[in-house]
Amino acid sequence: MSQGLLLGSAGSQRHGVRGDTVKTVEAPPEMHELMEAIEAKYEEIFKTKLKFKPEESRIKLAGKNVMFIGLRAIAIDLKDELDSVLGEAGRNLLIYRLGQSFGRSEAERILPQMGLDELPARIAAGPIWAAYSGFARIRFLPGSVLEPNENYFLLYEYPNNFEAELWKKEGRTATEPLCYFNAGYSSGWCSVAAGLELEAEEILCEAKGDKACRFIMFPASRRMEYMERLDEFGNM
Repeated sequence: MSQGLLLGSAGSQRHGVRGDTVKTVEAPPEMHELMEAIEAKYEEIFKTKLKFKPEESRIKLAGKNVMFIGLRAIAIDLKDELDSVLGEAGRNLLIYRLGQSFGRSEAERILPQMGLDELPARIAAGPIWAAYSGFARIRFLPGSVLEPNENYFLLYEYPNNFEAELWKKEGRTATEPLCYFNAGYSSGWCSVAAGLELEAEEILCEAKGDKACRFIMFPASRRMEYMERLDEFGNM
């Protein structure tokens, strides 16, 4: 990995858009060609390497065992169970760590098959994979700095976020952001992709009435610095 990528500028109004042939992610135009190529690779994987073997009670994708799971199990049922045992703070931490584990595992499994060396491509492969997996579509926002060092910063939103969407469908409200699985998943994938220890924090959440589910991602060593700037990123 060598080259990084600056997506627009922090004050830019040029939010991510999908190109005519980019199906899965909203991003600045300079990323469209890259994303189209990644989408094509993923479509080939799903066409040729997804195997159903009910006689073995297995589903294999790219040679690894996978399973189907309803999104409600994570967004509602698991959260309720953990809340009753651990309380809200413990629940949120465990859901975040679970998402991180999923993201790391998927990145470690998928990235070696993709042959992607540059950091922007390795990062972009994560949200595209999440879209093909059925649980997230991501919008990259201007101001992101995709560099494999302490300057790394990602500003992004999750349209159609299953955690917030299902929470609202249950008639529930929230006073704080609650999409901890998605935050954890994205930080887990990107930590593997960048070779850095990264953390993600949701700063706006549709479940509490915000216009979008918006996240920031940054090196873990700079957490306090970014926590002091949450209002700045929320108002962009």
